[in-house]
Amino acid sequence: MLIIFSTHPIQYQVPLWRKMTEAGIDLEVWYFTDFGTKESFDIQFGKSFAWDLPMLEGYSYRFLKTNNGATPNGGFKNCRLVEDVRKRLIAANATCVYINGWQVLAYWQALWAAKYLNLKVILKGESNDLKPENKRLWPLKKMLLSRFFNKIDYFLYIGEANKRLYQNRYQVNKNKLLPGLYCVDNERFYKEKLLLKESKNLLRKSWGIEEESFCILFSGKFIPKKRPLDIIEAVKQLSPRNNLHLLYVGDGELYKEIKSSAHVVYDKERGLVNENYNSEVKISIVGFLNQTEIPKAYAVADCLVLPSNYGETWGLVVNEAMASALPAIVSDECGSAEDLAKPIYPDLVFKTGDTRSLAKSISWLTKNPTDERKVLGQVNKYTYQSTINSIRHILANERN
Repeated sequence: MLIIFSTHPIQYQVPLWRKMTEAGIDLEVWYFTDFGTKESFDIQFGKSFAWDLPMLEGYSYRFLKTNNGATPNGGFKNCRLVEDVRKRLIAANATCVYINGWQVLAYWQALWAAKYLNLKVILKGESNDLKPENKRLWPLKKMLLSRFFNKIDYFLYIGEANKRLYQNRYQVNKNKLLPGLYCVDNERFYKEKLLLKESKNLLRKSWGIEEESFCILFSGKFIPKKRPLDIIEAVKQLSPRNNLHLLYVGDGELYKEIKSSAHVVYDKERGLVNENYNSEVKISIVGFLNQTEIPKAYAVADCLVLPSNYGETWGLVVNEAMASALPAIVSDECGSAEDLAKPIYPDLVFKTGDTRSLAKSISWLTKNPTDERKVLGQVNKYTYQSTINSIRHILANERN
C-alpha cells in the first residue's frame, strides 16, 4: 500500500487522491491535522472558514496523533507527530511512502520512520530556484536539506523551477526525477465557466462592474508577499483607464490599504457603494469566495494578475484562471510564470515590483485578445495524470 503524508486536506490535492484511487492505486492518506474540514482560523485571511467541497470522500484516509494546537502554517516545530508512526506503517503493510514537503517536523519524522523500515520514499515539494539564497544561512540550509534529500528515492517535480532546484542546488540524480506537475481540477473549472457564461453580465452588475469594462482579477490573500497594491499602482499609470475595473477576491491585512487606494464601487462589508478615495481606479472588493463560489470571479473577469514576490512558489490561482479560459499576467518571481504564462505570450510575464512593467503587460493584453484555445491548451498540459503516471511507474518499478 502507498501511504501519503499531508499536513491537512488541501483543496488542490484531494482531487488527486480521488483520481489515484479511481486509477486503481492502493493508497491511504495520513493527515497531521484536520484544518479546513471544519471551521478553522486562517491567520493570513484573518477569518475562519471551512472548504465547501467534500474533502474526505472518494479515498481512504486517517488522522494521525500530533501535538496539541498543531496547525499546517504554525512553524516547523508546531506540527509534529506524537505517536510511533512506524507501528502504523507496519500494520498498514506499507510498501511505499509519499511525502508532500519538508516544512514541518512531522514530515521529517515520517521520512525517518519510512527509512527505518527500508521503505521507498517519494517527495513532492513546492520550493524552486528563483529566490536567491541567503549567503550566510545557505551552507547550513544546504547541509540539512541535503541530508533529507539523500534519503528520498523519487522526486516528483511540479514545474521547471522546482526541477532545477533539485538538480542544480542539491545535485539530485536526474534519474530520480519524475513529473508530478502542479495543477487543479481543470475540468471542474472549465465546466463552471460554461455554466456561468449566461450569468456573466448579471454577476458583473451585482458587483458594480460595467458590461463593457475590461475586468482585471486579483484572487488571494491580501498580504505583502502577494503585492495586491501593485495592480492599483500600475493601472494609475495607464491612460485611458476609465474602461478598466479591478476585482479583488480575498481578504487579509492589506484590505484597508487597498480600499483607501482606489474608487470603491463594491465593498465586501457593505455591498454596492460609491466611495472615491481621490482615485480614478475603480475596484470591487468582494471578499473571500469559497471553492464553489470562486468560479463566479473567473466568469466575470477578462484576465488574472498575480503580482507576488518569491514567496509565491507556484501560484495555483493561475491554473484556476487558465482552466477557466482566462489569460494570466504573472510576475517573474512566481514559480508558474515560465510554465504557464510565458509559453502563451512572453508579454504576460513582468518584473516583480515594477509597476511600469506590469502596466505595460496590462496595456498589451487589453489590445491583444488572447486565443482561449491556446490558454486551455497550455494549462491542460498540467493535470493530475502526470502524477498518476509517475506513481504507477514507481510502484511497477519497485515490484520488479
